[in-house]
Amino acid sequence: MAHLDVAGAVRDIFTAIFPELGDIQGERIRKAIKDSFVEHGWGDASMDQSELPEPPFSRFVEILRAAPKPDRGLKTLLSRLEELDDYGFFQSADVQESLWDSKQPVVLRIHSTQNDNLQKAFSSLVFYGLYKDMFRRGPRDRITHALIFDEAHRAARLQLIPTMAKECRKYGISLVLASQEARDFNVSLFSAIANYLVLRLTEADAKVLARNVASSDQERTLIDRIKQMDRFRAYYCCEGQKKPVPVALDP
Repeated sequence: MAHLDVAGAVRDIFTAIFPELGDIQGERIRKAIKDSFVEHGWGDASMDQSELPEPPFSRFVEILRAAPKPDRGLKTLLSRLEELDDYGFFQSADVQESLWDSKQPVVLRIHSTQNDNLQKAFSSLVFYGLYKDMFRRGPRDRITHALIFDEAHRAARLQLIPTMAKECRKYGISLVLASQEARDFNVSLFSAIANYLVLRLTEADAKVLARNVASSDQERTLIDRIKQMDRFRAYYCCEGQKKPVPVALDP
């Protein structure tokens, strides 16, 4: 049933990239991806799944294009996918090599184009690939890799981010997410964080973080202090500690 998990996850990626797509269009993506796997024998109980090839990533787009008499919803979906295809997105995604196998730092740059949808699609798909390969490599008894995601708001709508944050340590991975605003992330992400180092923030972001690290009677006071902090000053918050501790950072 692994191919069904892939189909559902990739559907979620595209509906996160294009939030204007509806449930029916999302289901069309999922079914086209499922059908691309079925063409290679996936779903046949008599077949050994470990021996089955994965279909080219571009195949599901071809299946959608081949639909007879496409309605308005399908035409809208195809126009979104065509935009990505113009940049070779589906062809480049056919290269399969786990980044977890590398023993050297790897930097993936997504700013070679200013196309916002392409940046979101590429970063989301890479993140999903890392998540999927994380399980293949199995649990580890120590941290072996650090995944640092700068400009993480590119994939902030991706539900896999809070899920991976909760699971990655078991697999020897440290996850670092960097973005301009705390509001960029799903609130469930913060439940996976045990330690915070909070620097000066705006009112909106201070409210988001204070809600996670302070009791209700301390919230307003902490928000005001966070907004007024000097440079190189921060509050350290951790589990089991009743109050945030002010700290000085080395410039």
